Order: sequence, then structure tokens, then C-alpha cells
Amino acid sequence: MGSVIGFDYGESRIGVAVGVTDIGTANPLATLVVPASGIPWNKIDEIIQQWTPRMLVVGRVEHDTQHDGLIKRHIARFCRDLNTRYRLPVETIDESGSSSRAYDLLRELRKQGRRRKISKSDIDKAAAAIILQSWFACHADPCSAVTA
Repeated sequence: MGSVIGFDYGESRIGVAVGVTDIGTANPLATLVVPASGIPWNKIDEIIQQWTPRMLVVGRVEHDTQHDGLIKRHIARFCRDLNTRYRLPVETIDESGSSSRAYDLLRELRKQGRRRKISKSDIDKAAAAIILQSWFACHADPCSAVTA
């Protein structure tokens, strides 16, 4: 059984999820705050050591954003750095709408009384799980996942 770690990269927070390849499920794991000094590699190191993934998946921006070119370059650099640092394959998949889907899911759980307040941190790690679940779905049925 192998694990895969998924990332929802943001300039101020990075959502992280873990998935199990044999059953194709993803679960929110953590939200890492990105300090002014840059990516919190020490926290990512801990996650990689704990879960020993066989692959890393990062959500890529396909839709237009306010800082379109900048965020795409940051995500590409993050993917390269992950690959260099951990010597693991890194794939990207379109993350369009993952944060809004995560918020909708969390809001529904709140309506059902299964959770209380919804924080940005909750949304980020849930979005990472949605990104990773999309990656699993693409590998069950071929789709347009692109290798970073």
C-alpha cells in the first residue's frame, strides 16, 4: 500500500492531504502557514518522513486569477523544489474550484451539525484532499493530468 501527498499551494497557506493509492481515497491532513521567510520545508519534511509517499500531487492554476502569471510561476517552482528535495515524482492537476467545493462541503457538514466554525485552514486542507481525490479519479479513468 502506498501513499500520495497532495498540496493546495497558496502564497500564505499550503493545504496538505494524504491519500492511499490502493483504495484511492484522500483525507485532509494539515494547513501550513507560509512565513515571510518562505516555504515551511521543515514541516513538509516531517510530513514526508511520516507518510513516506511514493508521489506528490500539486494543484495547478488553469483559470485566470488576479496574479495569474505570478501564482503559476510560484506553483511551478514549488513543484521543482519538491522534486529536487524529495526525489519523488511530482504531478500537477487542475485545481479549479477546489477551494469553493471544499467550502461547500464544510458548510454542508456544519448544517448537519457535524462541525462548527469553518476556518481558512479547514478550507485549504479540504481543498488539498479534493485535488488529490481528483488525481485519483484521473488515474482510474485517463484524463488530462500533466506531469510537472
